Amino acid sequence: MNKEKQFEVEWSDETFEFRTEHIADGKIVGAQIGEIAKAYPIEDFAILRHLKSGELESIRPAEAVDLADPGVERFFVVKGPSNNRFTVEGRSMEWPQNSLAAKYIKFLANAGQDQTLFLDTDDGDIEFDDEDIVDLSSQTVERFELRKAKRTVTVYYKENAFELERRKWATEELLAAFSVPAGYKLDLISGDGEFTELKPGEEVKVRDGMEFSSHPPVGQSS
Repeated sequence: MNKEKQFEVEWSDETFEFRTEHIADGKIVGAQIGEIAKAYPIEDFAILRHLKSGELESIRPAEAVDLADPGVERFFVVKGPSNNRFTVEGRSMEWPQNSLAAKYIKFLANAGQDQTLFLDTDDGDIEFDDEDIVDLSSQTVERFELRKAKRTVTVYYKENAFELERRKWATEELLAAFSVPAGYKLDLISGDGEFTELKPGEEVKVRDGMEFSSHPPVGQSS
């Protein structure tokens, strides 16, 4: 019995939960990919081909795609008003929605588990944890970098520097690490100078440059 050659296609929407389709025709157009994803009307969706280089490229509904290259072809079919353009390590990307989790940007760029996503800005580097939601709606082309994550970070308690393991720390662990006086409450200081008291058992993912302070139980600053 003759078996027709099948071409394997993976596709996902913005959830990055992939489905697999087997297609007999080695050449399809963007609209056919939209039909597989039940994307109606097709004009409301972006069809993106995830190249093996890690780049994303738009596919128009009438544009042909050759599936003859070895390996599984991967596509995204995402509803959105326009494509926001950005680069990761020089790889051209575009995404039809205004935000995307850092872990998904790393996935698109074929990043390693030991790499962290950074955005290079005029005000300094911005580091993103995997679960952080990244704003892609800038009028300029955002340029992201991948760097090997350090094992430790430097944080500050009352202007004293502490080198801590890069992970989530419970409030009680931070109190002990900073040698906070017994009974005092620990505060996390935000970038705009706002103090937030950390609750017992609360966990904080420490990052470089974080600032902490403390106050006695009565609520007065110390």
